[in-house]
Amino acid sequence: MKKILLSHFYNEQWMLPWFLNHHKDIFDHGIMIDYHSTDHSVDIIKEICPTWDVVTSRNPDFQADKIDTEVSDIEKSIDGWRICLNVTEQLIGDYSILDEDPKQRHYLLPSLFIVDNNYKEQVANPDFPLYEQYKYGFSFKDSQQHFLERRARSIHNYPFEYPVQSTRECMAPGRHFNFATTDQLVVLYYGWAPFDQNQLGRKLQIQTQIPNIDRQRGWGFHHITDDQGLEQRLNEKFIPMSRDITEDLDYYVKKHRDLSNIL
Repeated sequence: MKKILLSHFYNEQWMLPWFLNHHKDIFDHGIMIDYHSTDHSVDIIKEICPTWDVVTSRNPDFQADKIDTEVSDIEKSIDGWRICLNVTEQLIGDYSILDEDPKQRHYLLPSLFIVDNNYKEQVANPDFPLYEQYKYGFSFKDSQQHFLERRARSIHNYPFEYPVQSTRECMAPGRHFNFATTDQLVVLYYGWAPFDQNQLGRKLQIQTQIPNIDRQRGWGFHHITDDQGLEQRLNEKFIPMSRDITEDLDYYVKKHRDLSNIL
C-alpha cells in the first residue's frame, strides 16, 4: 500500500531541505500545496524530490478551515496511507505499522516538541538532520500540558474528513487531535528549532497570510506577533518546559535508520 505525504507551504526555502530529505525515502510520493510562494521553495522541491507533485493552492491565503478542506479533497483522489504535515514536522519511528492490510485504519500520532535552548550560540548546519543537532525539548509523555502544546497528527489509509468544528477528538481547525492512539510513530516538531533569523522570518511572514475572518475568530493568533514576542515566548515558556530528550529521540531515530521496516 502506497504512502503519500501532503504538505502546504509558503516561502519555506529554509526548512524545506530538511523536510524533504527526511521524508523522501519514507514515502512513495508527495503532494506539495504551494500557497503562492515567491522564494525558491518550488525549485528546492523539484531538485530534491523531482517526482513529487507541486500544486498551486486554490486558496488565496491561510484561512484555516479552507486549508483543511483542500487537504481533504486532495486526499480523496489518492489511495493508500496519507498524512498532511507542516514543513516544520517530521514523521519518524516504526513505519511497519503502515502495512498492506486493507482494513480502514486511522492512527493519531503524538509529537516531540524540539526547542533551541542555545540559539544565541548554535548555528544550524543544513548538511545534517535536525535530530542530530537539537536534543532539547519536551515529550508527549511528560504531561498532558506538554502533549497539548503540539497535539496529535492523523495518518490514515482511507479518505478522512478533517473536522471543521471542534469535537472531543479534534481541536479544529489545523488538523490537530486531542489525544494519541499510538506512539510507534511520532512527529518531530521543529517550529522552535533552529531559532534564528531564518526561523523568525518564516514565522512572522505567516501573519501576512491570515485573513480577517480568522483573526475575528481568534484563529492563528499565535502567529500575530513580532520577533521580540517570539523570543519572549521561547525564553519564558518553551525553554522552561524543556529538558534533554536525547533518549526519547534516539529511540525513534534508531527505528528510522532501520529502513527495512518500511514495507
